[in-house]
Amino acid sequence: MKAMKRLRGLRALVEDIVEHGSKSVEEVHKATAARTFDVLEAIPPIATPAKVVHVVHDASVTSVYTMIRVVNKVVGKTLEVAIDVAEAVKDETPKS
Repeated sequence: MKAMKRLRGLRALVEDIVEHGSKSVEEVHKATAARTFDVLEAIPPIATPAKVVHVVHDASVTSVYTMIRVVNKVVGKTLEVAIDVAEAVKDETPKS
């Protein structure tokens, strides 16, 4: 039982790390790119296309990090079920 409790805790910890870590990295990614886009958007001949590329970039980045979080949730739930099954099998196994 103690091992399963540790596995559950580890699963939750890793899921939280990926969730919050990906949000932080996404913010840094967008902020870093924004500095370059700000410079490009200040140059009149390329300002309009730069703004379009900026919007597309941010949408793409958001999409990628959202998918990372979705996959993280799916993997977390899958592991939760796997741990439940392993625990049930362990409980049913006769002790010698």
